[in-house]
Amino acid sequence: MQTQHFQFEAMLGKGSFGKVFLVKRKKDRKQFVIKQQDQNSGNAWLNKMISAEVECMQILRHPNIISYYGAWQESNSFYILMEYAARGTLKNLLDKRSNPLLEKDSLYLFAQVVLGVHHIHSKNILHRDLKPENIMLTGCMGDIVKIGDFGLSRDLRENNMSHAGTYYYIAPEMLKKEPYDFKSDIWSMGVVLYEMLTKELAFPALSISEIVDMICKGKPQLFKTVKVARDTKIIVFKMLQQKSSKRPSTRLLLLCPCLVPYIAKVYLNLGRAYASSPETFSLDIFNPFINTSSTK
Repeated sequence: MQTQHFQFEAMLGKGSFGKVFLVKRKKDRKQFVIKQQDQNSGNAWLNKMISAEVECMQILRHPNIISYYGAWQESNSFYILMEYAARGTLKNLLDKRSNPLLEKDSLYLFAQVVLGVHHIHSKNILHRDLKPENIMLTGCMGDIVKIGDFGLSRDLRENNMSHAGTYYYIAPEMLKKEPYDFKSDIWSMGVVLYEMLTKELAFPALSISEIVDMICKGKPQLFKTVKVARDTKIIVFKMLQQKSSKRPSTRLLLLCPCLVPYIAKVYLNLGRAYASSPETFSLDIFNPFINTSSTK
């Protein structure tokens, strides 16, 4: 695989992580995303991020996770070929709206986030940077979730407990530089769901020190301007428990009464992707995601 096999259409993003391009494969005009990162012998951290992202994407195969198609080195750059989510990100969707998403739409999208993160955790991987910018949308209606950007992900079995993530979405134990586990991703998911339901940040601070203070010491003042169902409020508050041990696992989230109907709808709408037929839908199709050897 080489860059000459692709036509570069547009730059989608640029930063310390490198550049992200929308490309078309010349032989069939199919669209993909290519992430380009310059090899830098003097920046071991960035090089490690590239390796970590590739390793994670090679392992993760799920309808709600951005697909990985290959990686290669060319000259002094490293390239990763990935699925293109044509409907932008959850952040794009929220930013262009004047009002929050409808509760039913929020829960439908969030059910897919839960399914995707459950798969990630079942592989002993933490995402560590779950936020609207890293939740992509695709499909004709823009209602299929694809979780991406695994540059900060890590295998829980590693000894390195470095701390990562974006401050508004990062769990208190990570901000305190304490040991963390899968429940840190659950916290981030709670912040994301709250933002979908209200179009507000759960911790609307203006400085890093204020954010840290609000997340680590304060009690969030939630749902003051938007009314949602009691069961939906409960699931958000459970995910935003200060003590990580009190937060639900993804397995428990899959079984929450307010989410089960939406998870069922996901299977009905994406039956082929989940290797299940909508015509023969039954609760048994949840087994691959609920009955894992993982107890996280």
